[in-house]
Amino acid sequence: MKRGPLVAFIVLVGAAVLTFVSFSGATARHVTIAEAMRLNGQVVQVPGRILHDTVRYDLQGDRGELRFDVADMQGGSETMTIVYSGAKPENFANATSVEAIGAYSGGVFRARTLLVKCPSRYQGSDQKQASTQASKVDSDGNVSR
Repeated sequence: MKRGPLVAFIVLVGAAVLTFVSFSGATARHVTIAEAMRLNGQVVQVPGRILHDTVRYDLQGDRGELRFDVADMQGGSETMTIVYSGAKPENFANATSVEAIGAYSGGVFRARTLLVKCPSRYQGSDQKQASTQASKVDSDGNVSR
């Protein structure tokens, strides 16, 4: 057997394994607030309704810290404090809910990424509900839609 096809096959399999491992580490399990608190230290994704009266943004040197509470999306009584180090998302003041990716530790959820959800304008006069528009902000302040 020629060495060229064998080497190409090994490189292809290695690239496939590396891709799989990279993508599997980039995903976070979607959980409720109560589950996030039980899974102390594990990276998860938590949805929550923003409690705007708890929002605080403090500048610390060249970085900021956004701290706010979220409530359970299904109307449950659970609340959780989220701490996000980085630039405050541009549309945060208009946001109704957030999906935070990070880990619960020391009594707070330390988010490394925020997916902010804002209500958009009605798209038709007979449409009764607003759709949501989402912006994803990572801890370096990069925004994607």
